[in-house]
Amino acid sequence: MLKDQIRADFMNARKTGDTAKKNALEAIVAYIIAKEKTEAGHVVTDAEMYEGIAKEIKVQNEVREMWAGKNAEKEAEAAGKVAILTSYMPKQLTEEEVLAIIKEADVYPDASPKTKGMIIKAVMPKIAGQFDKSKVNGLVEGYLATK
Repeated sequence: MLKDQIRADFMNARKTGDTAKKNALEAIVAYIIAKEKTEAGHVVTDAEMYEGIAKEIKVQNEVREMWAGKNAEKEAEAAGKVAILTSYMPKQLTEEEVLAIIKEADVYPDASPKTKGMIIKAVMPKIAGQFDKSKVNGLVEGYLATK
């Protein structure tokens, strides 16, 4: 499981003094602990791990943008964290690949808002961790508009 690999990599980074990797994985390990504590007996799945990593990548990208041109050291640190975290993510899908998944999920004859919701619900598990979820709504709307 991805969770076990990240924990092992985090512990190894601590032991070897790899502070860049340790700092990058710290938030993900905290995410795992918080997720498992809030739901007793719950084991974090790989899909949930990808979700947590994606959120942390987004945070680090925002940090990098915030420090851009102001503090090169902090900007580089955030960029390094993004690179490390990205290595744990699966291959990212292109918009064309997601559109193909959307077309496959569209088994409905009409193009209504209810149809859009059902398509999104069917597509989301298939693209977990492989595509920015915030862009799916726009892709589905665009597809339905041309249907």
